[in-house]
Amino acid sequence: MIAELLNTLWVSSIYSLMSVPLTLSYRVTKIINFAHISFITYGAYVAVIFSLLLPLGLIETSLIVFLVVAVLAVLNHMLVLSPLMSRGTNVVTLMIASMGSWIFLKYLLYALVSSAQKVLRVDLFYVTPNIAIPSTIIIGEFRVSTFLLISNAMNIMTLLFLYVFLMKVKLGRAMRAVADNAGLAQITGISKNAVLNATWILTGGIAALGGLAWSLSYYASPELGDNVILQVFACSVIGGLSSIPLTFAGAFVIAFAENILIAWLHTYLGLDVSFRPFISFLTLLLVILIRPPAGGGGGLPYRFKLPFRGDKKRSTS
Repeated sequence: MIAELLNTLWVSSIYSLMSVPLTLSYRVTKIINFAHISFITYGAYVAVIFSLLLPLGLIETSLIVFLVVAVLAVLNHMLVLSPLMSRGTNVVTLMIASMGSWIFLKYLLYALVSSAQKVLRVDLFYVTPNIAIPSTIIIGEFRVSTFLLISNAMNIMTLLFLYVFLMKVKLGRAMRAVADNAGLAQITGISKNAVLNATWILTGGIAALGGLAWSLSYYASPELGDNVILQVFACSVIGGLSSIPLTFAGAFVIAFAENILIAWLHTYLGLDVSFRPFISFLTLLLVILIRPPAGGGGGLPYRFKLPFRGDKKRSTS
């Protein structure tokens, strides 16, 4: 049981890094950005390539990963989303455009990895970053995975950074204002373009750190983002596509279901552990049915909402 609990904490920290920026981007832009999946994968491969070319430590690699994929996210906004938004394109079309970006970036990565593989003469399809990190450390009488500690440290630091940035920093407060009411925010003099660029820098960079954490713990593959897309969206949906703290909680719920719950089902019902994706999908489906995400599903169904007092007065007049 201790092993399953530690693995739950490990996986939930990685899912948090991947899903929180998706919630943040939707909260500000109102776009369900499928290119987010590619940002995760690119984060893993930027770490792999740079660690092969330069003798970098974990901190330097993390900074490079954040910056490179942040630039990629901003370019995706400038070249794909921004021209459509300037024409007044609706959110459904923007979501479809993000799907196109996702597919384009995915197969561009395949081409880049294949070319780099020929130049570097290294197998780059299932590989981990070449960073000198011991696999375990001893704390008292316990041997603990270093990657578990790293992923949780990255997760906690991200949460603290977002709290300080969104609550205390002027640009972060501007992002919250645009998220709440973009029209009113522009009237008060807030630059929507500056807020959107900052949003994509944060979401692209943090998602890339999630890819880095995954590649350190497991491996990098061009299908990395596609393999975790269900879990990432499930975590964000549990957070209502609007709440960062609830997205963190959603990451723990999905990791709990994939590790402890599946272990119980395997022990007592004989369910094969390969049913992990089914558990994630079932959790996602139940959340959507019981509490649809605001905006993405229109909020709570009307039958679960109490009428406003003003509605009663209008109905009787």
